[in-house]
Amino acid sequence: MAPQYLYGDSEPFPEQYDFLAAIRAFVTCASRALELEYEADGLERSLGEQAQSNLYNLEALQKFFSGLVDVVSERAARSAAPQAVGPYANRLIEQIEGFADQARASRAKDIDDNQLRVTSAIRDKRAEMRDVLSTYLLGEPLPVESWADALELAGTAPHGQAVLTHPGEIVTSFALDVGRDEKWSRPRRVGDLVTGVNVQVGFKKAFLRSSLMPEHQVLDEFFVSGVELGPDSAEVRLRRKMDHPRDSFAISVEPDHEGTTIVRIARHDDQDVSQTPHTCQGEDAIRIEAFVDVLRTECESLLARRKRLLWAQLDGRDVLETGTVHALFTRIVERLAPMAAEVSRRSPSPHELSLKVERPDGRREELYVRKKELVAMITPLPPEAQVLFQRLAIFAPDSTAGGIPAAAPTPAIPPAAPTPAIPPAAPVPLAQPKRR
Repeated sequence: MAPQYLYGDSEPFPEQYDFLAAIRAFVTCASRALELEYEADGLERSLGEQAQSNLYNLEALQKFFSGLVDVVSERAARSAAPQAVGPYANRLIEQIEGFADQARASRAKDIDDNQLRVTSAIRDKRAEMRDVLSTYLLGEPLPVESWADALELAGTAPHGQAVLTHPGEIVTSFALDVGRDEKWSRPRRVGDLVTGVNVQVGFKKAFLRSSLMPEHQVLDEFFVSGVELGPDSAEVRLRRKMDHPRDSFAISVEPDHEGTTIVRIARHDDQDVSQTPHTCQGEDAIRIEAFVDVLRTECESLLARRKRLLWAQLDGRDVLETGTVHALFTRIVERLAPMAAEVSRRSPSPHELSLKVERPDGRREELYVRKKELVAMITPLPPEAQVLFQRLAIFAPDSTAGGIPAAAPTPAIPPAAPTPAIPPAAPVPLAQPKRR
């Protein structure tokens, strides 16, 4: 029997996971990521300001040396012996122009060096911000509404990618460490997943006759070389041997515009050219769909093999590329805030967020996090950034965010009925993977 989570007042906690660890992980990530974003944005603004200043300085240098040339030329022209003074004036002008060239070159080098230094600092901060966000999202902090994945299993280094859809129009994509998965670290035949997949793959000419006859193929001994899975669609590639350079068959399962599932199988010739796909009917379609269903179940374990964040999107836009990390965190706060307010309301101390864990043997343990520890993480942020965290109930009653009065408390969640804990929901298959 799994441990049960309780509120600080010993009432059942409906979420049944360590919510305090989730709050701590979020504040740790969001505070650091926003600090890096503000610093990077500040450096980018400084580049623009410095560009204007550098342009002004270069113009000032040009005017200064041009003025010297004008003065020398004028004094030479007004001299009582211009023929005698002229050669020396010309040599002096040449020296001035040489100094001007040196000054401009030196100034341009300083400008370039500074720009490279600032640009490198911006790049480093953006990279660290990506790492901070990746570490947070790899901890699986968000519920998964649906998933899709794509695997490349042929070759010496199998690899894959997963796309996860979360509440609030958040979508994340991760590289998968396929080689560490017990099921997929080795080649797998169709027969390892389901047996008796004998289907029609097209037509062939009858012997000594011009008519066509059905061509059947037993797929059990073929290896799975590539997979793209979505909730109601799939593409599976098969090879007779994994060291063969080309696929033998490509299977597709997808709904048509009326929602009817269409199953097709295409043979690849020796030049890797796909022949006209054959549409499977009746029992053949059922066998293929059963194979794909088992394949989808077997691939679900790969979701635990996420190793690197590829991208994160909010409302269809990459949050790192479009500078919408703050909006992403705001969307996450909207999900966490009601529960945070309720945990705070039920905690014995106004300076802590508390939960309890009840063990199967009847022992209870208190979990808590001091609010001041969380507030310390966001202290380096400017006041307008600290406002994001007000709804998480991490400010004690006598404290404020950056001098801004604490926000009105989020409406409390109605007390949960003392019913058995709800088990975690099973993962729901996700959005259709992107077609190649």
